[in-house]
Amino acid sequence: MTESTILSTWARQVVRLGPACALDTADGPVGYADLAARVAGYEARLTTGGSPAPPVLLMSADPVEVIAAMLGCMAAGRTFAPVSVATPAAVLAGILDALRPGTAVVDAAHVDVLHDVRHAATAAAPVETLCPQDVVSGDASADRWADATVADHGYVCFTSGTTGRPKGIRGSLRAVRHFVDWERTEFGVGTGTRVSQLTSPGFDAFLRDAFVPLCAGGTVCVPPGATPPVGDGLARWLAAARVEIAHCVPTVFRTLRAARDVADRLPALRAVLLAGEPLHAADVAWWRGSFGDRAALVNLYGPSETTMTKFFRRTTADDAHARPVPVGRPLPGVSFRVLGAGGIGEIEIETPFPLPGYLGDEPGGFDADGRRFRTGDLGRVRADGELEVLGRRDGLVKVNGARVELGEVEGALRLHEDVRDVVAAAVEHEEGTVLAAYHVGDAAEADLRAHARRLLTPAAVPTVFVPMAEIPRTLNGKADRRRLPRPGAGPVSGSAPRDGLERDIMAIWAELLGLAAIGRDDDFVRLGGDSLATARLLDRLRTRHGVEIPLRTFLSAPTVAGLAATVTALRATVAVGSVSAGNEAAVPGEPAGRTPSEGAAESAPSGSEPVPAVVAAGEGGR
Repeated sequence: MTESTILSTWARQVVRLGPACALDTADGPVGYADLAARVAGYEARLTTGGSPAPPVLLMSADPVEVIAAMLGCMAAGRTFAPVSVATPAAVLAGILDALRPGTAVVDAAHVDVLHDVRHAATAAAPVETLCPQDVVSGDASADRWADATVADHGYVCFTSGTTGRPKGIRGSLRAVRHFVDWERTEFGVGTGTRVSQLTSPGFDAFLRDAFVPLCAGGTVCVPPGATPPVGDGLARWLAAARVEIAHCVPTVFRTLRAARDVADRLPALRAVLLAGEPLHAADVAWWRGSFGDRAALVNLYGPSETTMTKFFRRTTADDAHARPVPVGRPLPGVSFRVLGAGGIGEIEIETPFPLPGYLGDEPGGFDADGRRFRTGDLGRVRADGELEVLGRRDGLVKVNGARVELGEVEGALRLHEDVRDVVAAAVEHEEGTVLAAYHVGDAAEADLRAHARRLLTPAAVPTVFVPMAEIPRTLNGKADRRRLPRPGAGPVSGSAPRDGLERDIMAIWAELLGLAAIGRDDDFVRLGGDSLATARLLDRLRTRHGVEIPLRTFLSAPTVAGLAATVTALRATVAVGSVSAGNEAAVPGEPAGRTPSEGAAESAPSGSEPVPAVVAAGEGGR
């Protein structure tokens, strides 16, 4: 019997379910047969006579088109590489140099951007552009796909590299199917199961969000907007979409704590699977206090090099006090070793399938046989055999699930003419961590932030910039991150609050930003407030003061004084509206309560170089 693939498994669901809902989107439902017609259209446009055909770059803001194009690439025998439409031009140029795609499926709005970047790239080879609106849906070939034997040409996802250039990780679709089969079985994902899609296509976790439900006959639930909802907005969407299985990073998950009566509002939710960042004991304590044992909170772990998750743990009451929360046991067929002396060492993972490695055969932590990968993460095995992840050997941190090399951040900032020295660090914060840049020189913060945004991915742009007279260093000349000061209040004006409302808003700011002092005229963004902190702020104000403040309204005057004036005005509008019509106030032309999320940094402390000696090992099984 031919081994099932992602394409054939999904195609059998198309044959079985036909018009049943495959994707539930803001524009309406997309049936299995409708998706198959889009896939047939992409297959027809992407099939070539050459072998091997060059990779396909996917750059679309529409998840439906991204998923259809991925399946179309599988059917056409093409490697695909999805990237976010928000990828900065400098990063996109590096991706084109590394990938050298033959075709780019790109939204019409981004064709000119891709054209300009291609001419700036070192390897400016011709790239055929294919806009989704130019792809004509074809006759569904589900029966043929269900029985077809298609070679695994895999995919490529890009992450930060130590050189400041994007690093392409080659992924195996066979490995994706291994994970999909495990989650379908472990969490009972079947016909009609509704699963969230809260991940950018640029991350390999997007494959999990899409193909776990699609290969099981379930429904991919896609939220409206370009960024995932957070806080009460996330709770509202999960309820409206009747999501049963939710996938996201802990940073986004934590925003649910600002929502009222969240457990009562989400009766359909039965499991939340978290990956990409460390899960904290406080997260587990809040979850169990709200949901008890009714819905599972699952901690996942696994580097992109081994294709998504390789460890899992259904958290328990004991995890509400754990430091750190364990990542659990490996998936079936996966084994691991902890290499080092004294019980702590580098985690090495062995998979039941070959690991393709990096694009261009760039060296890394892969063994000669291509089945083991040294992760660079430090860990230890508990007495019960479960794995704890303790941090990194190097300067890599995670920001909202995206891997960020501190060296890459520092290298980009050093290119600014007014920066003489710089060090980047992940700094612990009550809500998680923040990415801070400590810099020496005459660079103004606004200029340095704009410079960083031009050269770095959004996740790698520091939240806080701290001017320093000099960078503290160890005796051997390395930056001593332990002696870096906690980020202060930045350019605080010192102006005192004028009333109780401003005092309350200042207290919220201080808690969210980790600052000891706030002035009424200080700018929230300049003090380090990223879009996720903004979402939390607006959620707190909605909960505490009963007003929905549109993002655009807040950003027009992002100060304590401006925010207090907005709250006062909206309160008055609500009062008038409740008397006249009993309706909740809204600002004309503004969608209430929708905010973007880029995330806050998450990391764990790095450790010393481990000694390559096996001290513990584990093997997955059911």
